[in-house]
Amino acid sequence: MADDLFNRFRKGPPGQPVPPTAPASPPAASGKPESGLAYRSVLGGPQRVSEAEALAAIEKIPSMPLVVQKLLVKAGNTAGATSDLESLISQDMALAGRLLKLVNSPFYNLPQPVSSIAQAVAVVGLASLKSLAVAASTSALLDTDLSAYGFQAKGLWTNSIATAGLARAVALRNGAGKDAAEEYFVAGLLRDVGMLVLGPFLTERKVTLRKLTEVKSVSDLDILRRERDILGIDHAWAGERVAQRWTLPDDLRLVITHHHRIPQTASPTVLKTLASVRLAERLIYSAGIGVLKDHPFETSIDAVLLHASGLSTGKLEELVKELPAIVKASEQGL
Repeated sequence: MADDLFNRFRKGPPGQPVPPTAPASPPAASGKPESGLAYRSVLGGPQRVSEAEALAAIEKIPSMPLVVQKLLVKAGNTAGATSDLESLISQDMALAGRLLKLVNSPFYNLPQPVSSIAQAVAVVGLASLKSLAVAASTSALLDTDLSAYGFQAKGLWTNSIATAGLARAVALRNGAGKDAAEEYFVAGLLRDVGMLVLGPFLTERKVTLRKLTEVKSVSDLDILRRERDILGIDHAWAGERVAQRWTLPDDLRLVITHHHRIPQTASPTVLKTLASVRLAERLIYSAGIGVLKDHPFETSIDAVLLHASGLSTGKLEELVKELPAIVKASEQGL
């Protein structure tokens, strides 16, 4: 099965054109997220969502716990003491309990269980603890009905955690390093939070985004274009604003905003991160994790995307063969 998947990724879906890796879009010259206006359409269809409606819906998205927001900044600071981190997490006992449960899960397969946050930090490290905290705090949020997008029941969560685990695996193979691997994990987990905003609008308007029976051009495979044609906005635009509301770090917000549209002036590090997350999500979509067979998401991987992610063809083949184990480990851990 892995060989079949690998061949399909290498050649692209039969009868479908392989889309360019980085479609033209206004570049983010500084490497920071753009305003996002390029991701909106003033037109849209008869089901168009007004900006006021969209912003009101974004305000209804539950806030990221304050402790997790602080942890995202704190864990990125290598000078931060373990005692400070333990004190921060202990402010939210429910989160602390979930983190200890996750660290003691089969995902880490520890020889001896840990009983304190200090022990957990010593075992998994600051960066991994951050990833676990984000996953633990967003699991309920991502467990939502997005059947309008072709997700199965609880599919967004299943798909997101699998993409996160695979993005981490990519980072460990492309030379990004262990700490960066956790950044990839969080980016893969949260990349599609904008769908939480648009999904209810699609359902309310009785619209489903599924695989087209006839593909006439590359743009027909573009989920952002299809969203804008119907609603006037897309999930990258909405996701950027959710990320702003959650005060997520710039690097993470950049991935949420641009994982479908890689800025042509992106730095090598940003390019590698964006391409790696895109590669991970396409592998997971192609494997059918959390989605129906007629889901609308792109699955092809061309040579440009593979090169940008920092993987060789051989490493991609290894990754595909290990994909079932990576997905299983992610599901067991969370």
